[in-house]
Amino acid sequence: MIPYDSPRHRKGAEEMRGKVFAVAWREGDTAEALKAAYLAERDRAVRTRLHGLWLLRAGRSLSEVAGVVGVDYRTVQRWVAWYRQGGLAIVRGRKMGGTGQVPYLSPAQEAELAAEIGTGRFRQGEEMRAHIAKRYGVSYTIGGIYSLAERLACAPKVPRPGHAKADPAARDAFKRGGSSGRSARPA
Repeated sequence: MIPYDSPRHRKGAEEMRGKVFAVAWREGDTAEALKAAYLAERDRAVRTRLHGLWLLRAGRSLSEVAGVVGVDYRTVQRWVAWYRQGGLAIVRGRKMGGTGQVPYLSPAQEAELAAEIGTGRFRQGEEMRAHIAKRYGVSYTIGGIYSLAERLACAPKVPRPGHAKADPAARDAFKRGGSSGRSARPA
């Protein structure tokens, strides 16, 4: 057990472990090249990773890099592992959060459904849900239907139909600021 007041206890976590942390940097990945890549990157997540790799390449420790870029120590280790696998291409290509659930509908079925939604055939999500269940044999929740419609860049909602007894002339007059006279205040 190391006493809390000993100098060894105050060392960074990477110095406490048995292995020395080293990265085999690729030939073109100098500190200047990594800095240029970091400054040119527009994707925030990738930019943060490149910032961390640049700082590591410039000689900073893992714990310093984690503190500067605002991530956990283990996250910086993960970035280095990605770099070791395939260089900057892998670091740039990784997406956090996983791949997500496999879609219930194939791309061809989604395209067909998007075309049907575009015609205005469905007025409610429940109608879309029933159609998908009948046609494709897939069961969606209402929330899943609206997520699907958003993913397909479709707007399943259409304006409500006007009531059969509504007076279009009175409605248009109301929209222009006029009134039918029935609601006028007595003088």
